[in-house]
Amino acid sequence: MVAMLVALWLLRLPSLAQPMAADQSLYAYAGQQLAAGHAPYAAAWDQKPPGIHVVYSVLWSVWPHESVVPIADMAAAGLVAVLLVVIGRRRFTEGVGLGAAAVFLFFANPSLVQRMSGVFVRAQCETFIALAIAMAMALVAAERRKTWHVIVVGLLLGCAFWLKYNAAAYGLAVIVGLMVWPRDGEPSWRSGLRDIRWVTGAGALTVVLPVLAMGAAGVWQDLHLATVTYNIAYSGETFQGTSPLGYLVAFPIERARNDALWMLGGVGAILATVRWIRAPLSAPALCDVVILSWVAASCLSILINGARELPQYFVQAAPALAMMTALGLAPLLSNWRARPLVPVAMMAVLVAACLRPGESGHLPKLIENTRDDWSALTGSTDRPTYLARFGGRDRDKFVAREVEDLATSIKATTAPTDAIYIFGYSPGVLLKSERRSASRFHWSRPVVIEFASGTPGYGSDALLADLARERPAVVALQKQDWGRGDQTVEAHSSVFFHRTPTLETWLTSGYALERETPLYEVWRRR
Repeated sequence: MVAMLVALWLLRLPSLAQPMAADQSLYAYAGQQLAAGHAPYAAAWDQKPPGIHVVYSVLWSVWPHESVVPIADMAAAGLVAVLLVVIGRRRFTEGVGLGAAAVFLFFANPSLVQRMSGVFVRAQCETFIALAIAMAMALVAAERRKTWHVIVVGLLLGCAFWLKYNAAAYGLAVIVGLMVWPRDGEPSWRSGLRDIRWVTGAGALTVVLPVLAMGAAGVWQDLHLATVTYNIAYSGETFQGTSPLGYLVAFPIERARNDALWMLGGVGAILATVRWIRAPLSAPALCDVVILSWVAASCLSILINGARELPQYFVQAAPALAMMTALGLAPLLSNWRARPLVPVAMMAVLVAACLRPGESGHLPKLIENTRDDWSALTGSTDRPTYLARFGGRDRDKFVAREVEDLATSIKATTAPTDAIYIFGYSPGVLLKSERRSASRFHWSRPVVIEFASGTPGYGSDALLADLARERPAVVALQKQDWGRGDQTVEAHSSVFFHRTPTLETWLTSGYALERETPLYEVWRRR
């Protein structure tokens, strides 16, 4: 069984050839600015809390190459699998833990379901949130839980919160676990409440201290505008035409139609719920409730993100769904010799789910993605040909080959001390060219929607002030990014830049159009 788990984990190894996608490039550039001594949001503005920037600052300092993204993602997956085994051993059975780990490693492999071999979802905020919560649940499951266990649980919840605020929803699963899984013996309200107080205190300290530090650094306003004001609007605008409750009911069903892990987790949740209804106070049923609460907390966290259904939003639910699958289906397999038709029927369902044709097909997609990644990793496919797999469709704002080509050109034709400016969503150009952005708005959407434009330091006027001060050697305007499928944006970045008289005048008076590609207009300083 261990050999099988290792083999499933190693299926992710070919992903080390993959390029860094736009989100991860944004985090890495912001992390670079932190490492250089800049305060959060001062040199690289982002809507995320600074936790993910700290993570990438550490990752990039250890391994400053885009392969650090799949390496980190692979490491996180291996750790989550180990933690699922630990949870299974501590509160269920070893078989449940091993089964959950196997389900997670196979069905949560980004190359199985996602387009572009899962390049968009690797090492996202949700990847590290899933790892932090799995660690917390493993500590909560400890049979001889100590005070230091619950203190660390609080610290992990605080760290998850700093990755994304919606991770606070996982406090629900922790509270249920502390009440159902006692330190010793039978459940005790007094013991559970004491542990909850320790978790709350440690978690609050993990949140308050960084807030005080950022207040002392003078970035409190930026923190609030970026991570609260912007995100409330960003999330709220997605529910036009539907209600949050309606989306909460609908999205798990929609995910189950296209993702076998959600289908299996949903079946497991239904079976566990039926067992709990039959014997609500039995120890096994209460243990199932803990995992049900973990799944529910995952869904609540996804709901808070909004209804955009970006694929990374759903990554955080994978450990809980894998454990739910193992728990729900284990009783059906426990007496397989007497009822052999049950595992046979289950295997038929799994095969059907994995061999579905078209966009929803799992196993064919895994084979194709793994083969192409392995070919690139071993050098059988040259880099430009391989990068052509990533982007290039009509609505893609990430086109890996164009990012690489632009970065190579800029690095060859500018000095290391030069600033450049990429107006769009291509922070990978900054990383690959090893050049700094002329503005802290190293991605364009906050400017394009004129976010907080009445506040000093925000809007197109603030961008113009940055550009006039820095005089970047190269300006690249992205021609395809926000203008289609975004409810609040009418034009792509290049169109917005040209339609804004002050920005257009600044550009044409000091820069000459050097060339155009399908994705960029490239302007060079005269």
